[in-house]
Amino acid sequence: MIALWYINESPEALQDMLTIDEFVPFKNNRRNTHWLSARLALQEAVGNASSKITKNEQGKPFLRNEDGQISMSHSGEMSAAIFKDTDPCGIDLELFDKRINQIAHKFLTDMETRKFPEGFHSACCCLLWSAKESVFKFGSIHEVDFKKEIELLNIDFESQTINFCFRRVNPALFLKVYFRVYEVIDKEVVETPLLSDNEMLKNEHYILTWL
Repeated sequence: MIALWYINESPEALQDMLTIDEFVPFKNNRRNTHWLSARLALQEAVGNASSKITKNEQGKPFLRNEDGQISMSHSGEMSAAIFKDTDPCGIDLELFDKRINQIAHKFLTDMETRKFPEGFHSACCCLLWSAKESVFKFGSIHEVDFKKEIELLNIDFESQTINFCFRRVNPALFLKVYFRVYEVIDKEVVETPLLSDNEMLKNEHYILTWL
C-alpha cells in the first residue's frame, strides 16, 4: 500500500493526527513538517492506528507490532510512504529541479543518459535519481555506488516502469521500479505522465518511485 501526503497543515495540526510514532520536535519547523507528514503517510498506508514505528540496530525503521516492510520519503511540500506485508520495499519522492543535471554525472553513465528521449534530459535525470534511491532503500546496504552498482536496463514510459540490475549483491538482482508523476495546481495534486523538461518547469512537479 502506498500513501501520499501533501502538506497543508501546521506542525501542531500534524502532530495531533499522529499515532504511529512519538514526536520529539526539532528546532526547524520545515524538518518538523517533513518528519510528521512522512509518518502520517505511513499511518495511512498501514491502516492500523495501533501500529508503532521502531528502529533496528542499523537505524532502519520497522513496525514493532506488524509483520511487513516500510519505507518513507519526503521532498518539497509532499511526503510518501509504502507498506508491504512481506517483501522488502523502497520508496522515494523528488520535487523536480533542473539543477539535478549538475550532479547527474555522479549517478548516471553516458550509456544510461543515451536512453533518454530528446527534450527529457532533466526529467529523466530526476526520475533516475529517485529510482536508484528506491533501489538503495530496498537493498538496505550501506555504501552503494549508484553509478556502477545500480545499472539502468530500460525505461518503459507507457507502463511507467524502470528495469535495473542491482550489482551490489551476488548474484545480481534484476529489479522493476514503478514510477508516477504528480503536478500540484492550487494545492491540488493530480497525476500526469512524465513531461518534457520545459513542461516540468511549469508549476510544481513531483516524481514518485517505488518497488
